[in-house]
Amino acid sequence: MEKHQGSFAFYGVVFSQIASTTALVALMELVLNRLHLFESSDSSFIVLHLLILLPCVLLITPAGYFSDKYPKERVLRITSLLMVPAVGVFGVAAYVGSMTFVFAAAALFFVLQAIASPAKSGYLKELVGVRMLANGAGRFTIVTFVSLLLSAAATAVAFEQIAPQTLDFAHLMQGVLPIVAGIAVMELLGTVFAFAIPSVGAYDAEMKFPWSRYYNFAFTRRKFKKAWKNRALRQSIIGLSMFWVMIFLLLFIVQDMFGSGSLFDKDLMANYAIVGTIVGLVLGSYYAMRMSKAFIEMGLIPLGTAGAAALILIIPFIPRPYNAVAFALLGFCGGLYALPMFAMLLYNTKPRSAGHVLSISNAVQNICIIAFDVLLIVALKYLNFERMDLFFILGIFCLAGTVWALWAMPHTLLRQLLRSALSIHYKFLVSGVQNIPWEGPVLLVGNHISYIDWALIQMASPRPLRFVITRRPYEKWYVRLLLSQMKTINLDISNPAPAMEKARHALLRGEAVVMFPENAMTSTGNMNRFRLDYSAAIRDVPKVKLLPFYVQGLWGSSYSMADAGFKDLVHSGGRIVTVAFGNELPLEADPVTIKRAVQELSITAWETYIRKLRPVASAWIRTAKKVGSGPSVYSPDGKHLSAHTLTTAVLSFARVIDKLTVGEKQVGVLIPPSGPGIIANMACLVRGKTVYNLNYTNTPETMDYCCGVADVKSIITAKVFVEKLKQKGINMDILLSKYKVYYMEDLKEMIPKRAMILNFLRVLVLPAWYLELRFFKKVSLDDVATVIFSSGSEGRPKGVELTHYNLMGNIKQCESVLNPCADDVFLGSLPLFHAFGFSITTMLCLVEGVPVATCPDPTDAKLVSRICAQFKVSFMVATGTFLRMWGVNRAVHPLMFSSVRRIYAGAEKIREDVRQLYRTKFKLEIFEGFGCTETTPVAAVNTKDVLMDDYKTVLVGNKPGTVGAPLPGTQFRIVDPDTMEELPIGEDGLILIGGAQIMKGYLKNPEKTAQAIAIINGRRWYKTGDKGHVDEDGYLTIVDRYSRFAKLGGEMVSLGSVDFKISETAFFEGVDHFTVAVPDGSKGEKIALLFAGDISEDEAKDRLKQVGLPPLMLPSYVLKLDDLPKLGSGKCDFQTGKKIAMEKLGIKND
Repeated sequence: MEKHQGSFAFYGVVFSQIASTTALVALMELVLNRLHLFESSDSSFIVLHLLILLPCVLLITPAGYFSDKYPKERVLRITSLLMVPAVGVFGVAAYVGSMTFVFAAAALFFVLQAIASPAKSGYLKELVGVRMLANGAGRFTIVTFVSLLLSAAATAVAFEQIAPQTLDFAHLMQGVLPIVAGIAVMELLGTVFAFAIPSVGAYDAEMKFPWSRYYNFAFTRRKFKKAWKNRALRQSIIGLSMFWVMIFLLLFIVQDMFGSGSLFDKDLMANYAIVGTIVGLVLGSYYAMRMSKAFIEMGLIPLGTAGAAALILIIPFIPRPYNAVAFALLGFCGGLYALPMFAMLLYNTKPRSAGHVLSISNAVQNICIIAFDVLLIVALKYLNFERMDLFFILGIFCLAGTVWALWAMPHTLLRQLLRSALSIHYKFLVSGVQNIPWEGPVLLVGNHISYIDWALIQMASPRPLRFVITRRPYEKWYVRLLLSQMKTINLDISNPAPAMEKARHALLRGEAVVMFPENAMTSTGNMNRFRLDYSAAIRDVPKVKLLPFYVQGLWGSSYSMADAGFKDLVHSGGRIVTVAFGNELPLEADPVTIKRAVQELSITAWETYIRKLRPVASAWIRTAKKVGSGPSVYSPDGKHLSAHTLTTAVLSFARVIDKLTVGEKQVGVLIPPSGPGIIANMACLVRGKTVYNLNYTNTPETMDYCCGVADVKSIITAKVFVEKLKQKGINMDILLSKYKVYYMEDLKEMIPKRAMILNFLRVLVLPAWYLELRFFKKVSLDDVATVIFSSGSEGRPKGVELTHYNLMGNIKQCESVLNPCADDVFLGSLPLFHAFGFSITTMLCLVEGVPVATCPDPTDAKLVSRICAQFKVSFMVATGTFLRMWGVNRAVHPLMFSSVRRIYAGAEKIREDVRQLYRTKFKLEIFEGFGCTETTPVAAVNTKDVLMDDYKTVLVGNKPGTVGAPLPGTQFRIVDPDTMEELPIGEDGLILIGGAQIMKGYLKNPEKTAQAIAIINGRRWYKTGDKGHVDEDGYLTIVDRYSRFAKLGGEMVSLGSVDFKISETAFFEGVDHFTVAVPDGSKGEKIALLFAGDISEDEAKDRLKQVGLPPLMLPSYVLKLDDLPKLGSGKCDFQTGKKIAMEKLGIKND
C-alpha cells in the first residue's frame, strides 16, 4: 500500500475533530434527556440536529471561500486552533450553568466545524492525489466512523460514572466538566496534528469575497447551478444526501425501537444495534476501499442500497439479540454505498473550486436531513405514525435509492456483477486505469484474446463502454441479451463502414468506444495484424482521445481459441487476469504504430501478472502434486521419474546438499541433461541456493574462472559423467581438486532408505503448501535463481544473473506461444548450462507439468533419434547446428521423428539447406526463434499459420528468414546505436529487447550491466548488439552482430549476410562453413571463408564464384579445416575461427 507523507497527522486531525464533535453532541443529548427539557427525546434529537446542521447551511459561501482562497491546511490549522478556546468557552458556560450560554458556545463550536469541514475533505484529495483517492477516502471514512463510535461510547460511559443524579441544569453541567476537559484535550491534540500536516495547497490572491451577492444568496446560487450541471457531482451530492438521511433516520428510529429513550442510555440492546451498525460501516468502507484499488468502484452503490433495503425490511422481524448482526450487515451495506459516493465527489472537484463544491454538498445534505426531521415530526405528531412504520418507510426509501442508482449508473452494477461472477475463477488485476478520462469521447483499441474480453475491459473501466464486436451465431442467448443491454455495435468485417459510423456518433455524444482492430481472436496466443481501419470513427470528433489497452491471462481459458490440450494443461481455478491501459496516442497514428504501442503495453500487463506468481521451486511443487504418478522425466537408461518420485528425490537430496553446503549461497553443478542433473538443480532451488551449471565444453581453466567469479566453493557432479568426459579427453581432475566435490552417487548413499520412504509418503499424502513450508527455504521473485555464463563467443564468459521473476516470466511467455499439452514430450538435449536448456527444456517442463526426455549428449544423433522414437517426443528445441547434425545422419530414419509436431530452433541463424532437409526428409517445418542468455532466453519465435474463422483468410505466423514476432509481454525497439533514437519500420539498427525476462545484470560487473541495459521512459531494455529491423507485423529480421561486420575499404559488410547467401545456394550443400574478418594492410580487413567438408580449397573457390556474391562480399581467402570450432551450445566459435585463420595466413595480431 502506498504511503503519503503527513497522512498520519491528517487522519489524526480527522479523528480528533470527529471525536470532539461527537462527544459534545452526545454530552448535550444526555443532559437534555436527563433533564427532560423537551416533551420527548424526539424534540431534543431535532433541536440538536438543528444546532449541528444549520451552520453548514448558513455558512455555505464563507466555508467554501476560505477553503478555496487559502491553502486548506492553513484553514485546518486556524480552525483547530480556534476550537480549543471554543471548547473553553463551552466549559465556562457549563461552569456558569447558563443554558443560553451553553447553547451559544456549542453553536460557536459547530460554526468552526462547518468552516473546517470542506477544507478537511478537500485537503484529502490534495494530499493523496487522484490515483490513491479511493484508498484515502476509505481511510478517511474508516477513521470517521471509528472515532464516532469510540467517542460516543466513552462519553456515555463517563456520563454514567460522573454525572450527578440531579435535575438542575447548572449542577448537572458542572458535574460533567471533566468530560468537557476531555473534549478540550482532544481538540488540543487535533491542533498539534494540524500543524504537523504538510503544506500542499496554494493561495489564490485573485479570489475576493462576494459581499454584494452574499446576503441575497446570488453567489451561492451561481456556484450551486455550476456544480449541479456536472452530472457526476450531482449524482454524488444526491447519493451522499440520501445516505446521511438514512443514517439519521435510522438513529432516530433505533432510539425507541428497543425501549430506550437515548442513543447513549444504558439499554444494551440499543447500544448493540448502534455499535453493530457503526462496525458494519467500518467493515463496509474497508471492503469498498479494497475493491476500489484500481478505480472508484461505483458498482458497489446499487448493491449497497439493495442490501440495505432488504435488511431494513426484515430487521423488525428478527428477534433479539440476533438483530444486532442484522444491524452490522446493514452498516456494511452502508459502507459499500458511502465510500464510492464520497470518493466520486472528491474526484470531480477542482483545486480552485473544491471548497465551494464541498460546502454546497454539506449544505444540501444538511438541508435534506432537516427537511426529513420536519417530516418526521409531522408524521409522528399529526399523522399518528408509529416508529415501526418509519422503519418500513426507510426500507422503501432505500429501495428508491437502489432504483435511482441503477438509473443513474446502470453500467456500474453490471461491472460489479461481472466481477463477482468471474472472481470465482479469476484473480483480476488492473493497471493504468487512471489514463481513462471520466468524461469525453475516448476510443480504446487493443488485443483480442477471448470471447469475454469485453466483460473484462468493462470490469476494468470506471465508465460505461460501447463495444464494436463481431457477434457470432453460436453465442448463448443470455450473452446476446447482455450485449444488447450494453448497446454493443455489431461489426461486419466484410463491410465495417456502418459500424464505424455508429461508433463515430457514440464518440460525438462523448461516449467511450472499444474496438479490437485484429478483427478476430488470436489463435496462437500472439497478436494478429491490426486490420480494422477505425479512422472513420474518429473523423471530425472534437477532443477525442485514443488509448491502447492490453488483456492478459485468458489465453488457454475455455473462452479462448487455444488447443484443447493446452486448455487442459493450464486449466486452473486461480487464473490471474490483467488489463492494462496505456497513455494517450496521437490520433494520426497508423495501425502499425498502434499495434506496436499495444505490444509495448503488454510488457506492463505481463509484469503485473508475473509479480503475482510464485518462485520456480514453489510453482514446481504444486504442479508435481497435480501430475502425481504421471511421467515427469524420461531417461534413455530406463531410470524414468514420475512427478512423485522426482519430488521424493529432490526433497531427499535437498536435505543432504543443504547440510553439506551450510553457509554457501552458490552451488556449482557439473551434470548433463538427465534425471540426476534435474534433481541436483531443483534440490538447490528448493533450499534457496543459486545454481551455477558449469559449461563442461569449456576448458577447465575457463570453468575455474567462472567458479572464481561466482564464489562457488562446492560442485555437485556424477562419477559416471566425469569418467565419460575422461574418455573424450576432457580431464576434470585439475578443476575438481580446487573445490569441494560431491558426487550424486555418494549423496544417494548418504540418504537412509527410511528417510526416502518417509519422504515418498509425505509427497503422496501431504499438500503442496505443507511440503513447501516444511522443506523449502523461502525466496522472493527478485532473488537470483541461477547464473548462466555466456558462450564467450566475443570474449571471456560473463555471468548472467537470472532471477525467479525472469525465469517464471519467460516460462509463462513461452508457454502461451508454444501451446504444449500434457500429452506432449519435450526433447531435453540442450545442456543445463545453456539458457534454452535450463529455462525451456527443463524448468518450463517441470513448472508446467510436461514430460521431458533427457539426452545427455546432443552430438549423438543415433541416441537423439532413439529417444525421440522411444518416448514419442513431440517438441524439439535445438540449435541449427544440432538439427543439421541429426538431419544429415543416415542412421536417423524419418519414422524416428514421426511423433514430432513442432521444431523450434534458435541461438544461430537457420540455413536454408537445413530447412529444406527437414521439409523433405521429415515433412517438418523448423520454426526459428531468437533470444539471448540475457533474456532468459526467449524473446521471439515464429508460429504456425492459422485460418481465420471466415474460412478464407490465412494469418501468417511463420515467416522464414525472420526470427519471429515478439513473445507476449515482450517488445523490440530498433534504434540508432549512437543516438538511441527509434528508427522507422524496416530500417536496420541496434535491436533492443524489453520485457520481464530481461536479466537482473552481469555478475559482479555493474559497468558491463550499465552498458548492456538502456533505461527508456522508466523501462529496462537490453542492448543485444545485433543489427536488424522489424516489419509491419513486428517480425524481427537479424542482419548480423555489430561485431561481425568487416570493414572493407570503408564499406561495412555483414559476415552473416555472406554466410547466409552462400548457404542459400546448393553449391555448399553438406559443407559446414562460416566467414571471419582478418586484418589487411591496404583495405583494413578482408573476408576469410573457413569450411569443413569433402571438397578441396580449390573446388570451394570455384563454387564461391558460382554463388553470385557481389565482388565486395566475395571472400578473399578460402581455408579448409578438419572441423570448424564450435561452442558448447553448438554455435560457431567465431573468435577461435578468426585466430585459426590468422595463424594459417601468417597474420600477426597487432
